[in-house]
Amino acid sequence: MALAAILYTVGGVPFLIWGMCVRIVVIFHSTFMVNSVCHMWGQQHWRTGDLSRNNWWVGLTSFGEGWHNNHHAFKYSARLGLEWWQLDAGWYVIRILQVIGLATDVKLPSPAHMQALALNKPEDHLLK
Repeated sequence: MALAAILYTVGGVPFLIWGMCVRIVVIFHSTFMVNSVCHMWGQQHWRTGDLSRNNWWVGLTSFGEGWHNNHHAFKYSARLGLEWWQLDAGWYVIRILQVIGLATDVKLPSPAHMQALALNKPEDHLLK
């Protein structure tokens, strides 16, 4: 309610609509797309025994959750975007919190675990 009041005060009805209504609709849709789109379209790099897939455009709108095959392979990992080009905004926030000391015991997949689950066993899937 406070954000709605601030947005209305600063920019009127257009700020309120874009800052509350449109923002919430986009976030809900991107969240729901993770479990539907990312189990139908995209690429699988890891042997998970399910239909999970990495989908780059869902990854952009869902703070990295679109790297869904990565998530299913390494459920404990704080980092979902395992390749340098896989944008993972959630990981960036966790990393900042780790640097300033607010996040501890942050878990990442080991190279051995990644090698064991790789579908095509290349060395290029190792976390950099």
